[in-house]
Amino acid sequence: MASPKTRTAPDTPLLAPAPLGDWWDDTQWAVFMSLLDAVLAPVVATGDVRIEQQKNANAAHADNLPFNRSTFKRVPKTELDIAVAKTRDAFITPPDTSAIVDCLADRASDNPKFLMGVRRTLNGVSLKDKSDLGGLLTLLSSRAGALMLTGYCTPVQNQPVHVREKILQNWTTSWIPTVRKVSRMFTALAQTSWLMSAPMFRQVTGYTDFPKNWKAGPSFDYKFVQFGQESNDLETLETDIVIVGSGCGGAVCAKILASAGHRVVVVEKGYHFPQSQLPMPQNEGARLLFENSGIVASTDPAVSVLAGACWGGGGTINWSVSLRTPDRVRQEWAKGQPGMSFITSPAFDASMDRVCDFMGVNEVIENPSGSTAAAVDDEQSHRGRVILDSAIKLNFEADSLLQNCKGGKPHDDGHCHLGCGSAEKQGTSVSWLPAAARAGAQFVEGFHVERVLFEGDDGTAVGGAAASSIPHSASAAGPKAIGVVGTWLSRDADGGVAGEKRTKQRVVIKANKVIVSCGSLWSPVILKKSGLANPQIGKNLHLHPCNFVSAYFDEETKPMDKGIITSICTSFEDLDGAYHGPRLESTCMVPYAILANLPWNSSVDFKTAAMRYQHLDGFISLTRDRDPGRVFPDPVTGQPIVDYVPSALDREHAVEGVIGIARLCHAAGANEIRSYIAHTRPFIRSGKADSNTSKDYKKDNPAFEAWVKEVRSAALSSNPLWGGWNVATPFASAHQMGTCRMGDDGGKASVVNPRGQVWGTQGLYVADASVFPSASGVNPMVSAMTFADWIANGIVQELAAN
Repeated sequence: MASPKTRTAPDTPLLAPAPLGDWWDDTQWAVFMSLLDAVLAPVVATGDVRIEQQKNANAAHADNLPFNRSTFKRVPKTELDIAVAKTRDAFITPPDTSAIVDCLADRASDNPKFLMGVRRTLNGVSLKDKSDLGGLLTLLSSRAGALMLTGYCTPVQNQPVHVREKILQNWTTSWIPTVRKVSRMFTALAQTSWLMSAPMFRQVTGYTDFPKNWKAGPSFDYKFVQFGQESNDLETLETDIVIVGSGCGGAVCAKILASAGHRVVVVEKGYHFPQSQLPMPQNEGARLLFENSGIVASTDPAVSVLAGACWGGGGTINWSVSLRTPDRVRQEWAKGQPGMSFITSPAFDASMDRVCDFMGVNEVIENPSGSTAAAVDDEQSHRGRVILDSAIKLNFEADSLLQNCKGGKPHDDGHCHLGCGSAEKQGTSVSWLPAAARAGAQFVEGFHVERVLFEGDDGTAVGGAAASSIPHSASAAGPKAIGVVGTWLSRDADGGVAGEKRTKQRVVIKANKVIVSCGSLWSPVILKKSGLANPQIGKNLHLHPCNFVSAYFDEETKPMDKGIITSICTSFEDLDGAYHGPRLESTCMVPYAILANLPWNSSVDFKTAAMRYQHLDGFISLTRDRDPGRVFPDPVTGQPIVDYVPSALDREHAVEGVIGIARLCHAAGANEIRSYIAHTRPFIRSGKADSNTSKDYKKDNPAFEAWVKEVRSAALSSNPLWGGWNVATPFASAHQMGTCRMGDDGGKASVVNPRGQVWGTQGLYVADASVFPSASGVNPMVSAMTFADWIANGIVQELAAN
């Protein structure tokens, strides 16, 4: 492997072969792929030479065609010319006409990378959901089923592509909620896989997988513990403290406890990827850095949950913005019940200060002249400036944001969603964990913990909890945690994670204390699998449900330049008087992250919208929710399942945030604004924007105000057939909180006490965002690290006293 000093591009790790997809038969796959192709229907002008070429190719291979590929969607040449001309006119430096025509004619299923991406994503879907979808596909492959669900007697896979596209368009407004959800699934999967894999998208937009002038920063040389040959015997490792999870909670605990002189072992189910391999391309990054290939199972398919699943956890893939816990939230948590007043204490302040100081969050950026204003201005992305400048025009509250970069340097890298190659971002894998290693901590990657061990459990039982479940007790006394048991999976012979020959070994790690820091998805699942019976475990799941807005501008926005989130608007954060509401932020511009959820109307609309990427800004309405959901383990796979539906209040708040973002974009002179609320048309400005003229963005623009009214009405439809809400509207959240809630009530409405100890146990703690009493309202990294500092220092004091 070349030295990072001489490498000019990241060394992308290989992926394991895509699954065979044998959960469905050939007919079911044919129906499935025919509908995916319809989302991104290949569009050509009548008379295009490709039509005849395709007919000839199909005639030669007719026996091997799984579904009807004999036609493009043919439109009159004048219609296609208009679409191409409008697309080119949106650019300052337009791509060649031929490139746009070829992108419109692109057929997704001709690309093997698209097909493999689809199968990898489906592999993460639960067996039950795949089985249910398979039944629907079988129904659609029959004449009777097709008639019932499409209005046509012809089985779906035999329809020409323009008819399949029409079927999907009809499904988006179906009176049957399940049909609307299925249409949403097809469009999101097709758009995501195409954005990750389509060469034509890159050719037209110029998107690259890594920053210009990329150079790998310093990467810590981790020495991970290795185990022996695969066998039925348990291998054992002994330590003082075992920490499950290397993310924001576990990394902080490891540094503090190892620095205090204790033997510490940190185990992580994911793997470490050095700076020379970062950032990763979209396809590889989603599979290797995120939980379940980037898609966590949810009972509501309109809710997408993202979580890190690599060495460093969320600290590796977060966006460098670093926000202290708001005072209003701390006051709410402190007053929630007796024993929680410490959250507003100077001691908790000291924990937060230590966390921020260690990562450089509190340092002020200065330019050579000593002025900070110019430096902050230079730090802003185009979309960051949209928020700050438009907030002044609209009398909204807005401010710039600090990042976790040593020396107060701006972090001008929009790719950090897929790993930070420069190591400027002081994420967990380049800061806390190296400090823990230097203090003597040991690390194990590729270790999937099955359960916590308690006295009397030697770890020999496979695939379940301890022999008997542990009844819930409010007493501090109870069974003593003595370690963890799980399965270790080695790297392959080449040092990667794609090869078939990898050692699998069951391992017990014995310890005097166990800290579970797996995040709000996995921490409650591990506690449940360990036999703990407290009914509060997994409840109180809080998210920050986000809805999106995209805006196009006459100027190039340079989507991947500067930081991902550099400013924020806080005018809508307290819509109910109890500090629930949205914050308006810029968002990640990695194509699949911003465009995959774009509401789908047709192939031409989506492709032309995606092609204008270099003039695009993306924003989120990030809502501090009031009403929680829950997490529970899948009874078959044991994976976390999210059961969360945004409540009516939280949805209303999100919509007000969407409208607030639209107003900011309108004030900034956007020529087109798209809300990600289903069944809403884009707002297209008539004539040239003049953001310096007040009448251009204030309420005396009747066309814009009429569009705002349409957006609010579509989002908050009260039609009972629609379930009171536009169920096709997507929500996404990268922040999960509260499933092992902290409280001083003996476990009546909590899982851990104010020192992080699990009720009814000895020596077992939780230290991550799952202990939050409710949603933090801001990126939870600093808050989670502060709780971890508080809990870990409490353990240090406890050990010193003993």
